[in-house]
Amino acid sequence: MLLSRFADNAFWLGRYMERAESLARLLMVTESFAADQESDEAWEPILSVFADGAAFEARGKALTALNVARFYIADADNPNSVLGAAHMAKENGRSLRHLISTESWRQLSVFHADIAALKKRRFSLSKLSDICSDIRDGCFTFRGVMEATCYRDEVWRFNQLGAALERADQVTRLIDIKYFRFDRDDDDAVSPPDVAWWNTLLRSASAYHAFQRRHSFNADPADAAKFLLCDAHLPLSVTNAAEAAFYQIDRLDRDFGAQPGADVKSAAKALGDRLAAPPARAQGRSLHRYLDQIQQAVNALAKSLNDRYFSPAA
Repeated sequence: MLLSRFADNAFWLGRYMERAESLARLLMVTESFAADQESDEAWEPILSVFADGAAFEARGKALTALNVARFYIADADNPNSVLGAAHMAKENGRSLRHLISTESWRQLSVFHADIAALKKRRFSLSKLSDICSDIRDGCFTFRGVMEATCYRDEVWRFNQLGAALERADQVTRLIDIKYFRFDRDDDDAVSPPDVAWWNTLLRSASAYHAFQRRHSFNADPADAAKFLLCDAHLPLSVTNAAEAAFYQIDRLDRDFGAQPGADVKSAAKALGDRLAAPPARAQGRSLHRYLDQIQQAVNALAKSLNDRYFSPAA
């Protein structure tokens, strides 16, 4: 029987590695979107999506593209940075060294060292895309090593469960990066993103070519949002990630007797029902509110999992 603390470590190892990859995607999208802007205010959305505005202001840095990029890549005091995620992933992996493959631990250490080296690296915005691509490639490599070498036991299942939930949450943030302004008083003045912006978003989610296979070249931007939300065959869609999480919960129950309990089942059903009922037109304020509801449902499922498996005494 797996101890709850090791299940917790496996779960958060999956979440933190997925978070590092998603942060790289968000930075790439922001950089592309900001390229056509005359000011650095285009970098404000990523701060709002993660509710990091106050934390960034506390650094005493001006709102510039380079400062925000550094804040999310190499700021050791920012838990939402790639460096912060890599550090926490390694700490969780350290606790699991006797339960994961040697190859997985080695690759995790290599990834952490590469990210830690960014603290001392002086980089310009012209190199940001390459840095983010390297971060994603490091995450892909770790995922592939885990897939190829790890024993399919409870540790594997909890790791995959954590990664799937984080992916579902982060993709909603990726889509919402343009819509956070709908929470403001002047939300009716927000202009909708254009086709070029959606193409950039699809590319960042490795979904552009798949989208073109399913939709015409003149597709409505709302189709892109629904594709990233609801297409069960797209690896980075919210629906695919949620279904992967449901599958792991089921396998933990069937293969290892880790019964989810009523609260986990209820939270999983609520998330599934929410994903099955997207807004009729996935744009504007209705899309923003829907994404917020999905995030709340994901968080509720994560909390129920914590209460059931990781902190049962509480």
